Amino acid sequence: MKTTTDGLLLVAALAVTISSSAYAQGTTDFRTVAKLDVGKNPHQITFSADGRTAYIAAAGSDRVTIVNVDSYQVTGSIEVSQTPLGVAFLPDESGLAVTRFGANEIARYPLTGGDAVGSLVTGGAPSLLVGPMPGDRYLVSVEKSNTLWVLDAGSFTLEEKFETGNRPFPAAATSDGRLAFVPNYDDGTVSAIDLWNHRVLETVIVGEKPSGGVVLPGDIEYAVAVRGENRIAFINTASHRVTHTLSEGIGDSPFSVVLSHNGRLGFVNNTASADVSVIDIANSKVIARIPTGEQPIVMASHPDGTTLWVSAEGTHELDIVEFPEEWRRDDGLQARDSGEITDVAVLGMIHSRFRTSDSWGLQQLRETIERIDPDAVCTEIAPDRWERIWTDYSERRAIEDERIKLFPEYTDVLLRLSVEEGFEIIPCAGWTKEMSDLRQTRIREFRTDPKWAAKREEYAGRLAEVRAKYSLPLNEIDDPGVIHSDQYDERTREELSLYDEYQNDLIGPGGWTNVNNAHLRHIDKAIRQTRGKRLLITFGAGHKYMFLDRLKTRSDVRLIDVGPYLPQ
Repeated sequence: MKTTTDGLLLVAALAVTISSSAYAQGTTDFRTVAKLDVGKNPHQITFSADGRTAYIAAAGSDRVTIVNVDSYQVTGSIEVSQTPLGVAFLPDESGLAVTRFGANEIARYPLTGGDAVGSLVTGGAPSLLVGPMPGDRYLVSVEKSNTLWVLDAGSFTLEEKFETGNRPFPAAATSDGRLAFVPNYDDGTVSAIDLWNHRVLETVIVGEKPSGGVVLPGDIEYAVAVRGENRIAFINTASHRVTHTLSEGIGDSPFSVVLSHNGRLGFVNNTASADVSVIDIANSKVIARIPTGEQPIVMASHPDGTTLWVSAEGTHELDIVEFPEEWRRDDGLQARDSGEITDVAVLGMIHSRFRTSDSWGLQQLRETIERIDPDAVCTEIAPDRWERIWTDYSERRAIEDERIKLFPEYTDVLLRLSVEEGFEIIPCAGWTKEMSDLRQTRIREFRTDPKWAAKREEYAGRLAEVRAKYSLPLNEIDDPGVIHSDQYDERTREELSLYDEYQNDLIGPGGWTNVNNAHLRHIDKAIRQTRGKRLLITFGAGHKYMFLDRLKTRSDVRLIDVGPYLPQ
């Protein structure tokens, strides 16, 4: 590693303050606190786990520049030939992975510098390293070979390859590593890729020269810069449809979108107008424009949530922009600590059997919900499907989503009641189509693959022993009093604990514990959204025992006994 002394161009004393009356929405002052010389044509920026060191790929100088984050001083560099564009830490900071655009490969370098200690051939012109996703995996788009690679950084191997459109630019992934979205610059499209089930799902037309984007908090939308049309397009992650666009406040030739650490702000680097548009994500509105060096090409939000780092390729500088204090807060955590109690009732659903049951039918369900009189209902609907479901119903009284048609409690009762009674429906299901498809594949494997024969036999025997103790199968019980009893919960615990024991790890994200944890993350959010109010949870009855176990431990929840509200 060689040490440089010419790295500091301007430091914190610069403290340029940027604000504009055109975007006056409270405090919108974003201060440029440093401009650094990190080499020619800087590109990707990555931070150490403690946030105290930054590594910047200086493509035109054939090096990775090292910056002390506390002092904004360049402290050294690592020589990397053939146009390094992307840089990322390997697990446990055991080294760096660097894409060498001119060498058609990803190379591995020690943090102390020196020669590469391994390389992986990707094909023509690999770009940035996007991640890490779960399992220490990264996505790498390869522009000249029209492919997306999945890099396993732990083993330093190229794990899987997907075909994309023409000239793919850096991808983005959902937080669970389930879906990837790849902007195809020359096609005007985005490829939606199911990483779990190893398939390209759809190619979405978005407009001229889509160049880079990000999946927004909640994994419901992917926002992509449409460079040739000076706008941002938003794609629903379930339907793969463009739902809306944002052009007001976006500058010339927007290139990518990144998020602040708390997810409240989005940043768009406008390469032709040499500035960054700042988006209030909750309101989908530009609140500020920040001048930068010429051709801002890559951005990174520091993990401490205070600064945005911008590589300006045209002026060969790195700009560091400080956020106003009001945008550094995590509003979700503040809501968690508000001290207010949420009253929570849990009703077990029997789905299609509501249509045939005399004791727990749709009319009885409707009357029960009316008696509970909730302010909001947390439903077994996935958040990424909700916008389309609600739009279809509220505008046309139509139900087109195939999954929700399996749940008459929603199609025949709750949607109608929410309009009549004015309560809010909150989608709380952790299920996704990709999860469901993977689950079906893995269950089929358990049932048919000879390697699972002994486990299948053991599981079947233990399950038969449990079921022999009871007179009715679970799927035939429709008495609401029984369904909402402690005895029912203990029975479902016995049966489903075996399913969990034998198949959770094999099934993966859709396994019993795993999917319930996904549901509970959404339920937690719903509880925080309804502080001081009355929340009703409506999921399949089998989930009820696990939800109640978790809710009973919370000091911010007061559980409602649903017994007095049930049909008598």
